[in-house]
Amino acid sequence: MVSRVATSTYLVVICALKPLFKKTFDLPSIPWVSGILADRDVLVYELLGIGFLFLILFRTRRHSNASPPGPRGSIFSGNRSVIIGRKDIWAQYAEWARIYGPVFSLKANQLNIIVLNSAKALHDLLDGRSKIYSDRPTLIMNELLKQDKFLIRLTSRSSQFPLYRRMAHEELGIQKMSRHLPALENHVKLLLKDLLSHPEHFKSHLRICQSRNILKTIYGHTVESRDDYFVNLIEQRMKVLNSFMRTGAWLVDSYPILRHIPQWMPGGGFQKFVSEKRARNEEVVNLPYEWTKSQVKAGAAYPSLVANQVNREKLSAEHEEVIKHVAVTMYVAGVDTVLSTLLTFLLVMTLNPECQIRAQKEIDSVVGSDRLPRLSDRDKLPYVDALIKEVLRFHPPAPLGLNHAVTQDDEYDGMFIRKNSTVVPNIWAVTRDDSIYPEPTRFDPTRYLIRKQSSELECVQTDPRKFVFGFGRRICAGKILSGRMHFAETSVFLQISSILATLTISKERDGMDSEIAPVVDFTGGIISLPEDFLCKISPRSDAAIDLIMWDH
Repeated sequence: MVSRVATSTYLVVICALKPLFKKTFDLPSIPWVSGILADRDVLVYELLGIGFLFLILFRTRRHSNASPPGPRGSIFSGNRSVIIGRKDIWAQYAEWARIYGPVFSLKANQLNIIVLNSAKALHDLLDGRSKIYSDRPTLIMNELLKQDKFLIRLTSRSSQFPLYRRMAHEELGIQKMSRHLPALENHVKLLLKDLLSHPEHFKSHLRICQSRNILKTIYGHTVESRDDYFVNLIEQRMKVLNSFMRTGAWLVDSYPILRHIPQWMPGGGFQKFVSEKRARNEEVVNLPYEWTKSQVKAGAAYPSLVANQVNREKLSAEHEEVIKHVAVTMYVAGVDTVLSTLLTFLLVMTLNPECQIRAQKEIDSVVGSDRLPRLSDRDKLPYVDALIKEVLRFHPPAPLGLNHAVTQDDEYDGMFIRKNSTVVPNIWAVTRDDSIYPEPTRFDPTRYLIRKQSSELECVQTDPRKFVFGFGRRICAGKILSGRMHFAETSVFLQISSILATLTISKERDGMDSEIAPVVDFTGGIISLPEDFLCKISPRSDAAIDLIMWDH
């Protein structure tokens, strides 16, 4: 009955809107559809359709006079065409912030969106009022794809949320970091060997290194080759996530009634997408977990996040589901964010050789040439640490973070923020704020350093990591606490410092021996990576080659 009402309502709306289309269309010849006009309940169905159309036409105009200002959009879709049509939408948001202020509103069909574009607004709302701003928007597509238990949906009000936070911080936090260091250091050596032997495939090498790190830490799985089954399985899932999670991308998230319409109707094409991807998502969640569980049972498990949880106690079905989804979420969230940071590092080193040379000199003076940098060297490498901060600021891996949702009506600076609004943190806008970071388009690690009387270098300016790694109750488990490093930053530090210690990144040359300057451009999506570019990666010396190839 629900499907019949939904479809009938939808058909009436389509008929009502038909004059707006230049191209006519015919309704499918389906017996019960063609009989609607003769149905005794036709009046009910038509009234439902008219009511639905009324909501589309008039609800989009209804808003409080105190709501945040924003650009006008179309009567039906609001600002949706711009939101999903521009690759670097974060730059568009920053432009609108200069017109409408640091907090403005948008509409994407029926979604009410609040965009935060200043450090103050991000801190005041997402940190200062985290109790009501730490939820995630409800996405119908999430539910249809059976991934509503992923981190992107797990809410701070959920009974499972404390369990997720405990698992994340326990396994990726400071106390257990030393347990994973040998594996991370080994993976760095494999990365350096790959870069030395086939430098032109640097993107592929970096990606497989991140997969090795996460799969080992989360599942205890050792990646032996690029054809690894689990790597390919989850990579496919990541592509789906990065494409469909964009705000306003799916009409069904604005009009939940559309979830009941069949695939053949206008606007029902998403149903085919759902049917194709849902089974694959279940494999991603279950197969790596079951593999680790079998390793635990055989007594051969590496002390990974999943193995430790399985070993801890007799698990309830609910607890097992949380472990499965937390594990796969950490893989999805961890691989591309670190990959983006490493690729951005290579890009800016290609364009800023003077920064690379200074970092290499610092590493040479502290570490020497007979070993790779260790985590314990970090405090003695302030310029390298500043360089990593500047890489994160220059282009945050997730320029818009992940969307939040406000759980109750709120007011901020005299503006009304409606309950259930989607709140978008424009991290990119903050990292390009010239009142915080002068000359923001320039790559300059020294912006975080001053020279004290003792000639020591010290970080003094706003640390971009406080924005990059989330807010309030949604802070990433890899975020720095009290100056100490967690998993994500440990991984980034070891890879960047080891590359600087042994390799030189420079501009590639063409057939005429002219330098090819890479274009600074980035992909769209939740996780934004540099567009494909060329660079030359070569060993710094024969000693560096020996160090890379040495297996002890």
